[in-house]
Amino acid sequence: MPYTIQKTILIIDDDESLRNLLQIILETADIQTIRAANAGEALTALHDHSKSIQGVLLDLNLNQLKGEDFYDVIVAIDPGIAIFPMSGCITEEIEERFAGKAIAGIITKPFSPASLMETITEGFARKPNENIPKVV
Repeated sequence: MPYTIQKTILIIDDDESLRNLLQIILETADIQTIRAANAGEALTALHDHSKSIQGVLLDLNLNQLKGEDFYDVIVAIDPGIAIFPMSGCITEEIEERFAGKAIAGIITKPFSPASLMETITEGFARKPNENIPKVV
């Protein structure tokens, strides 16, 4: 089943090869991407492209801070943005770290392109800030 979502997603991950892979997968589905290696680059992208970014793939272990802490910064900039936490942690740990926070879906590494796109598609289909995590 082809996945086509006309959205722009900010990829925040300090692993360049993973950013590249995510960009290829998303752009194959006609999703525009903006990439950030750290919180500083992500903040710049969020401010520069505030009108066009609808979603964020957020690594939980950024060099400067934890993803769940940066979540609060993202939501302060745009409360309606769809946030997809990504981590190699087990799902329960991700859920615990984001307890009480509205997320669009959970992406656990490693993931398949199909499961990634399914999570993103379902996350965007939900109402903004609806806290029903989907595990990849």
